[in-house]
Amino acid sequence: MDIPASLRAAVEESQRIFCLSHPSADGDAVGSLCGLYHALSALGKDVSLVLPDPKPQYLRYIPGWETILSYEEDPETVQQKAQQAELFFAVDFGKWDRIPEALQALIPRDRLVWIDHHADSEPLSAVWNIWQPTAAATTEILYEFLTQLLKRTLPLPVRIALYTGLLTDTGGFRFRSVTPKTFQIAADLIEPPFPLEAIHHHVFRNKPLHQMRLQSYLFQHQLYRLDDLPVLMLPIPVRVLEELGATWEDVQALSNQLLSLEGALLSIVLKEYGPMETRLSIRGAGDFPCHELAARFDRGGGHRNAAGATLYQPLSQALTYTENLIRTEYATDILREFERFTRSLELHQYA
Repeated sequence: MDIPASLRAAVEESQRIFCLSHPSADGDAVGSLCGLYHALSALGKDVSLVLPDPKPQYLRYIPGWETILSYEEDPETVQQKAQQAELFFAVDFGKWDRIPEALQALIPRDRLVWIDHHADSEPLSAVWNIWQPTAAATTEILYEFLTQLLKRTLPLPVRIALYTGLLTDTGGFRFRSVTPKTFQIAADLIEPPFPLEAIHHHVFRNKPLHQMRLQSYLFQHQLYRLDDLPVLMLPIPVRVLEELGATWEDVQALSNQLLSLEGALLSIVLKEYGPMETRLSIRGAGDFPCHELAARFDRGGGHRNAAGATLYQPLSQALTYTENLIRTEYATDILREFERFTRSLELHQYA
């Protein structure tokens, strides 16, 4: 990657920089924001980090997390930061409809740097678009960008943030998006001193008890297999969260966890966000195109193995719609891909 001279000049000339990512932020979104925060702060910039909704508590260990502003919780401050900013970054999303219209209106496209890795993205900037759909995470792209920008080894807080994004968006380096380049970048990021064990503890082990109780209840009472297909369905009524004192953050990783179950090629978690809004987390193994399935809903997109979607229907209707869609239009492809994927797991063929 070569940073355009015009972009390098824009960074050098800008004192106040506004950085934005998507709602329901994951490790790649928060890691990208916090990596930018520490790298740009090292250049003497005044950096604002913004999410459309509340920041995820489980990522609070990342240095810089505490500076993130929520537009939903404090729109006045976010508006003030945007009005003062001279340069803007939008990271880890590639469609404006992911962001509330009022927040979109604060972002001038001619002063925007867009950095993303989603396959179905659409360029968001009128000037600087950095899009690498083959990258395993947006933080993988940012590693190269920030290394060039700083012209030196990245500071430890930057490396912690970027490694978190890389670790979480690859499912612990086990998704098919991982390449030799991904491991090479990870090796550079964890150059000592680096708190590797602490990061893995926070990402994979540090789960609150109520979250485990919630998952146990959902697996026992809500999870089911769709017909004779390798498809796991998990509808989550909002009342269950309320009864168990949980939040949507507590179910964020479930769609990935379900793929660890025997005989699963596709997992779909349906979340009742309102009486007329159901959000879906879609995860798949092998070559099943999750992003194409997601595009069949009112809103949706993402990667081949991980996508999200929204249906503006009650949970029960959304569940019926999803089941019928899979049965009538995807069942044959799912069975064919499951057979191919199962054969690919027989490692003796490589002997």
